[in-house]
Amino acid sequence: MVFKKIESRDLPDIHSEGHLYAHEETGAQVLYLANDDTNKSFTIGFRTPPYNDNGIAHILEHSVLNGSQKYPSKEPFVELIKGSLNTFVNAMTFSDKTIYPVASTNEKDFGHLVGVYLDAVFQPKLYQDPQILAQEGWHHHLENEEDDLIYKGVVYNEMKGAAASPERQVYDHVSSQLYPNTTYSKNSGGDPKEIPTLTQEEFIAFHQMYYHPSNSLTIVYGDLNISDVFDRLEEYFSGMGRQDEAVDLSIEPSRPKEAVYSDTYSITAGDDPTGKDYLALGWHGAFPDETLDIFGLEVLEEILFGNNQSPLKKALLDAEIGGDINSDVSDIGYPTAFLIMAKYSSADKMPKFKEVVQDTLKDLVKNGINKDLIQAALNKITFQTREAAISEDNPRGVIYAIQTLNTWLYDKDPFVNLQFNHYLEELAEKADEGYFEELIQRKLIDNAIFTQVILKAEPGKSDKQEAETLKQLQEYKANITEDERQTIIKETRALIARQETPDRPEDLAKIPTLKREDLTTDEQDYPIDEEVFGEDTSFYHADQFTSGIDYIDLYFDIQDFEADEYVLLGYFSHLLGKLATENYDEAALQTEMDTHTGGIYGSMSVYEDIEGNIKPFFKVSGKALAAALDDLVGLMKEISLHTQFDNKAELLKITQRLISNFENKINFGSHAIVANRALSQVKPTAKLSERIGGVDQFNYLKSVRDELKTDSTDLTDSLTQLLAKLMNKRRLNVLYTGGADRKNTVKEALKAAFSSFPNDPLGDKAMYQPGPKQNEAYVTAQDVNYVGLGSDATGTLDYSGPSQVLSTAFRFDYLWNAIRVKGGAYGSLYRHTRNGSVALGSYRDPNISKTLNVYKEIPDYVKGLELSESELLKYIIGSLSPLEQPKSAHSKGLTAFNRLQRNITKDDIVKLKKEILATDSDKLSALHEDFRTVIDSGSVVVIGNKTQIENEKELFDEVYDLY
Repeated sequence: MVFKKIESRDLPDIHSEGHLYAHEETGAQVLYLANDDTNKSFTIGFRTPPYNDNGIAHILEHSVLNGSQKYPSKEPFVELIKGSLNTFVNAMTFSDKTIYPVASTNEKDFGHLVGVYLDAVFQPKLYQDPQILAQEGWHHHLENEEDDLIYKGVVYNEMKGAAASPERQVYDHVSSQLYPNTTYSKNSGGDPKEIPTLTQEEFIAFHQMYYHPSNSLTIVYGDLNISDVFDRLEEYFSGMGRQDEAVDLSIEPSRPKEAVYSDTYSITAGDDPTGKDYLALGWHGAFPDETLDIFGLEVLEEILFGNNQSPLKKALLDAEIGGDINSDVSDIGYPTAFLIMAKYSSADKMPKFKEVVQDTLKDLVKNGINKDLIQAALNKITFQTREAAISEDNPRGVIYAIQTLNTWLYDKDPFVNLQFNHYLEELAEKADEGYFEELIQRKLIDNAIFTQVILKAEPGKSDKQEAETLKQLQEYKANITEDERQTIIKETRALIARQETPDRPEDLAKIPTLKREDLTTDEQDYPIDEEVFGEDTSFYHADQFTSGIDYIDLYFDIQDFEADEYVLLGYFSHLLGKLATENYDEAALQTEMDTHTGGIYGSMSVYEDIEGNIKPFFKVSGKALAAALDDLVGLMKEISLHTQFDNKAELLKITQRLISNFENKINFGSHAIVANRALSQVKPTAKLSERIGGVDQFNYLKSVRDELKTDSTDLTDSLTQLLAKLMNKRRLNVLYTGGADRKNTVKEALKAAFSSFPNDPLGDKAMYQPGPKQNEAYVTAQDVNYVGLGSDATGTLDYSGPSQVLSTAFRFDYLWNAIRVKGGAYGSLYRHTRNGSVALGSYRDPNISKTLNVYKEIPDYVKGLELSESELLKYIIGSLSPLEQPKSAHSKGLTAFNRLQRNITKDDIVKLKKEILATDSDKLSALHEDFRTVIDSGSVVVIGNKTQIENEKELFDEVYDLY
């Protein structure tokens, strides 16, 4: 046998049996997590330590998926997704490893995914084709002699966007200061300033060194035939021999050379930098064999920073060290670090920051941590781990693979992170013996491996850097010979030609795909029963197995609330459960919730049914183990009826955190922001969502922050009146997701708890309108752009099988090639939903007008679409894939409720699947005029670089500063 079993272990925490194998020839190890989960997964990973900041590991991760020996098309990865029912396909670069995970519930599809990925990582075309590095990493781009010379590349632009995040910069600085002269002081994603130093020779050498079976670790999960996986692995392992030296990622800790490290980050030119600095304290926490301490640090972080009332977070907020405080037990790689970060601060507060932290920690050690806080933190983390073990929303096998590698990558026990209950129980026992106080003393107070980082706001820094880069490139262009310039032009045009040249049909035919006979229009039923709850309100029950957890969602009908009230509603939803109530102060309430429940929180849900009717709800959600039902219902009642809004200091802290969260979303999710903002100008439901959580809400939060800093505000009265208007029996509908045997118990508990609600008639149904239709741009301190377009396709473009097949073609062919491959952006989105919303967006995009032209040319693409039967089949399969994704028990309950509110039935989904299967090329191309109308009537919204927006300001009716 070529794979020899080393060890087996029962893993009840994840409902699996673990079997560890080694390949006899290469020494490659394989971990098989056997269970009855049909969502099977495969992850192969490699130790890939970077040696500098040129992004080699990250660019290689992109590049191996650009063609291989068996599958020589330009991007078999994309072609594979088109024809796959996968539940997960991705590749990820970490600080010291690169992993390639796939998952599928379809056994045949799973085999295809594994086969293509193995050929990609072990036999990539990048050895013979330097254009792959040019496209995915970087290249000098010069199409014509008179053009400016620029850098272009997918990862280059991706990292320009990522590098704009000050939070990311802080993490990078803490890592490099704590672990100088190690692989963990390098930027594995790539520094845009260093990426252009990467050569083809280095690229190949890195792959040769690290992408060898001896350096691989493979995790296989689910209900599958392990022999089939072994056969696929053996095809690539056999004959490769064993590498002489294993990659050693271990490091020795050393004290940072600088007590305080200082740098700057960019804000928009002209912005006031006051109060916009970042401060951070970082400690070396643990190494992989310190398993109990790593779990202990995670619990300790929850104790110290779990909410605004947690002792250390409260101390820092009360001392006004920063407007927002974040913490992290950071899995850097071989080392784990403990980090505290203050946002909205100033550099001169660093001594006070350190003093408050040290004094608070010493006080906790001296006087002991409140036992209720420890118990609440342990309960919260235990609930989260138990719930994650039954969730299907994310492929569990991929999550467990990453957790396994946190120790296994460093030649430690691969099973320890899959046996979390043992460690949490041990921590609970040791808590009474002073473990957490001792952990503070050892890891935070007495720890010499400690750093302080200051990141100051510098207006216009990125614009200066961009201008300097452009100047250097033009100087380079001027100083090279004519022949050298022509060589760059020739190589640029050759790369464009490669990008525009279709793959050969015989190459595409080599990529495995499912057949029509593998597809089905079957649809899982998500049952939901409706009973009377109150006057004109309902109790809904979704009968699902939830492993003893009760999921309760209270839906308050707000159809009589005017549109202007939605910004306050959106803000209000984030306050519930975080403020004092009649019977609990903030700290006691948080402790009660963490001790007895899995969380209670507010949110908003706005539905639009197939007739165009809008059904908005304010929602209070809670979950707990069945034994804690009375506690859960009592706390939901307490929060819903008796929240108090008179603590302006606490309101300010929460508001600062909400602003911080949105700013982080700007750095990492602006493609969604621009798409939704554009939709809000044409769709009333999107405008309500924009008021609840988009740019409108962001602007409102900033005004609330400014108001709370003054002595005069009517916010308390407004919130109190809103609560009184909301909490009304005639608004209250209930969704319970759980077993049928508990339905009546839950219903009666809720009826009793909310019997004291007022019973007032609702007002007239409000009429909602979209926002003013205009093209907008929002300036940020980023060097890349996010280009959105939104349109209302109602009455023009039907939501149908053919429209969804075209959605797949757009995402994985037209937009992928035009915006990412040729345009150099990191990605794009396209969305056409049942309510008629059509949204487009680009992600970390060097272009604006070029991308808008890509959108405008969609109708021409549709008109000229001529697909072979095999190409069409791939798009059909890719369109069915999102409809086949597994769901957790709670998600099934929510899906059933959502469908009911939107008047969508199981038969409607089956009908859509049948339409998808019956789609042909003629049905697709016939939609080109519909698309022309949709695109031409859309609104444009851009978030991006100030200089680029100013250069193309004629595209916009309005230009705003986002911050």
